[in-house]
Amino acid sequence: MGRINGFDALRAIAMWLGVVLHALIVYKSVPEPNWPHDDSFNSEFLDWLYQYIHVFRMPLFFLVAGFFARLVITRSGIKYFRIQRTKRILIPFIIGVIVIVPVSLFPFHFYNGFYNGNLSIGQSLRHAVSQMLNWNGLLHLWFLYYLLFFYIIAVIIYAFVRKSDFNFSLILQKSFGKISLTKIFIAVLVLYLLLFGFKVFTPPVYTGIKPNIIYLLYYGFFFTLGWLMQINMNSVNSLTRFGWWLFIAGSALSVLRFLEPEFIDIAFQYFFVALETICLVAGLTGIFIKHCNLESKLWRYFSDASYWVYLIHISIVVTLQVLMLYSVIPGWFRMPLVIIVTFAITMITYHYFVRYTIIGEFLHGKRIRPSKPR
Repeated sequence: MGRINGFDALRAIAMWLGVVLHALIVYKSVPEPNWPHDDSFNSEFLDWLYQYIHVFRMPLFFLVAGFFARLVITRSGIKYFRIQRTKRILIPFIIGVIVIVPVSLFPFHFYNGFYNGNLSIGQSLRHAVSQMLNWNGLLHLWFLYYLLFFYIIAVIIYAFVRKSDFNFSLILQKSFGKISLTKIFIAVLVLYLLLFGFKVFTPPVYTGIKPNIIYLLYYGFFFTLGWLMQINMNSVNSLTRFGWWLFIAGSALSVLRFLEPEFIDIAFQYFFVALETICLVAGLTGIFIKHCNLESKLWRYFSDASYWVYLIHISIVVTLQVLMLYSVIPGWFRMPLVIIVTFAITMITYHYFVRYTIIGEFLHGKRIRPSKPR
């Protein structure tokens, strides 16, 4: 099996949408806890967009992660997988917690000191620096933390199944052939029971070091789906038949749930969210596999860059948001400006300081700098 470019594109989109999500969060009409809020411009449309992206983005990412995890293990073995994931996930996670997280939290601490604590600029800067030295959680690197849990569990189960005399792979290959609407409904039902059991529509924001059971079960469910899909590629290809229909259905459910939240009984809303999530995840998977599976140097480049962009974007995004508070920049132009400037800074730093360096080798593997024409 060659490189599956559609999944590369999916992974990149999941990462890049994180930048969009954090860029718009300040301009929602409903403030988000622990985030700055710009009173000069906010929109209910951004509330819906935040909710819409939030429902499918991380489930989609963990599904792709599960798919690639089994792909790498079956192609190259458990030993190679352990070495590669240590290099690409564990080491960036450790360095990120020590360096990236404190730097990313600096603008938050400055905002709290200057705007909420009525401190002077100098006092706010000192306050921010002192707070950086304290433990402040995993911030946006929580996903790497849970990926490590899923990788460890997956390797243990895979090693156990290989030693077993029972042929699980053959059974799973037959069970996870073409994906039908019945199988999608089963996935919706499992997710519904999970959401209803914990009384949440999506897992609440949690960046602590203590493993969160809802995170393990919720994102582990999608990681498992990706793993099972890789067992039989017919399951992936079958999604291309009704990818657009699923995507449209999920988007319509999102709009309905936002505009008429009281229209549906609260107990049944959990089912609606589960249906919306599965439709969007399955629909986007089918769309990208169908339309983005051809080799593209541009997609590959942005896929390579997406990991670095996601790691460092928070400090840039929040710094820009704080600097523009009460500025002369029109409110409606602030969010686009945050996205544009963040895109420029992250891509420039990636190209010149990451892609062809040891940092890039750790994040996505070695890339050879193209030779200049004579």
